[in-house]
Amino acid sequence: MDTTVNPPIPAAIGPYTVVRRLGEGGMGTVYLCRTAEGGDAAVKLIRPGLSADPGFRRRFAAEVDAARRVASFCTAAVLGHGVHEDVPYLATEYIEGPTLNEHVAGTGPLPPGTLHSLAVGVAAALTAVHAAGLIHRDVKPQNVILSITGPRVIDFGVSRAVDAPALTARGVVLGTPGWLAPEQLKGADPDPACDVFAWGCLVAWAGLGRHPYGTGDLLAVADRMLHAEPDLAGLPAGLSGVVRSALSADPARRPTARGLLLTLTGGDARPASLSAATRLDLRPGPARTPLTPATSVLDTPPAAIWRDARSRPMRRLAVGAAAFAIGLALLVLGILLLPR
Repeated sequence: MDTTVNPPIPAAIGPYTVVRRLGEGGMGTVYLCRTAEGGDAAVKLIRPGLSADPGFRRRFAAEVDAARRVASFCTAAVLGHGVHEDVPYLATEYIEGPTLNEHVAGTGPLPPGTLHSLAVGVAAALTAVHAAGLIHRDVKPQNVILSITGPRVIDFGVSRAVDAPALTARGVVLGTPGWLAPEQLKGADPDPACDVFAWGCLVAWAGLGRHPYGTGDLLAVADRMLHAEPDLAGLPAGLSGVVRSALSADPARRPTARGLLLTLTGGDARPASLSAATRLDLRPGPARTPLTPATSVLDTPPAAIWRDARSRPMRRLAVGAAAFAIGLALLVLGILLLPR
């Protein structure tokens, strides 16, 4: 039996009691756990073969640092980290809700209002990521959770500080093919503009139910990303322009995440308008054709996790929604006050 693919489920990881396995990712296995206080946590246990590599341990330490530095209202807050049987682990807040990949695969493209909310929420998350001096480098539908309080961008497993030296070997590209910017495909070092390009792909995919550069094998998709214009036919008029600018082949012509957020919110930092702009309405709408998940572009396991949110009291969900709206309002207000 290959235990690197289906490792045995431990009874506990550090102080966290394991409930069940949630999923597999490139870096390791994620488990649903209980904290000592009885709360929920998502604990990522690194693959033993990887954790033996000193370079990989540096990357893992960078992930922990990255996750701690980003505002928790738009990602999963870090609860702790440590070593279990000589294997590093990271414990984060357990976010309830489906991934964007799961939701769209099951119900079809997002309707215009919900799509705009998604675009605003992910742009806000990237603004916070970049303000912390980081690049996410793996923005894709599997790494966005549609929580009751708004979208959360998770999994900083391949992130890096903007000013940090690369921790990977020359010629090695980290990220998910199909969601990489053209300059990354050419071997250029990533920068925040790469996240903006991935945002454009993600919003287009969520609104159209198809990748803006088509389907097929990875080489065919990559070739179109390098040489063709994105197909945005059918995207709502209010989003198509900003998505097209984010997908510019020239990174210098793309807006910043801050620019995306200000464009999408009209530069209006009033909390009431932001609350309306970021709440996600995931109630069933008109019948829509279920889609092939985004993994049709690249067959990678989801990096996020979900469960039924009905067990949580509505009062707690309302408080969470208000906190997200207030947090985003303060973020946009801070952005507006920054010198241009």
